[in-house]
Amino acid sequence: MPYVFDLHQQTRKNILELIAGMPEEKLLQIPPGFHNNLLWNAGHVIVVQQLLCYRAAGAPPLVSEEFIKNFRKDSSPADWSAVPDVQSIKTELIQTAETFYRDFKKGLFLYRQQYPVKLKMVYGVQIAAHEEAVLFNNVHEAMHLGIMTELKKLVS
Repeated sequence: MPYVFDLHQQTRKNILELIAGMPEEKLLQIPPGFHNNLLWNAGHVIVVQQLLCYRAAGAPPLVSEEFIKNFRKDSSPADWSAVPDVQSIKTELIQTAETFYRDFKKGLFLYRQQYPVKLKMVYGVQIAAHEEAVLFNNVHEAMHLGIMTELKKLVS
């Protein structure tokens, strides 16, 4: 499975590179036809990884409950009480990716029951094992990288 984690880390680096150097106002802009912005998408991939691979396996997430609330499925920048710190999101993109593989090798992600994944437009699958969660997480993050690529074109 090391290659799967290499893909994960590369996707995170690609996300970071995509938003590097962008002014905060561009990261926060929501173009017509979209529900979220670049910053939300960056935070969202972190949160989904934490919920699918940590919490669903009974392990504590590496990010705060406030972070999870701001970026979980069906959340929106409109719900933020304050704009999340851009630099902390960039840092979490890399730190949670690096910790992910170490925690996987330690056996931290042991599923006890199936976890339903319901992405409205794309997926409707069950995750029954930690390997499946890791694989699905990569698919999810790649999908959001694609969305972010389009968002960047619209706000630049």
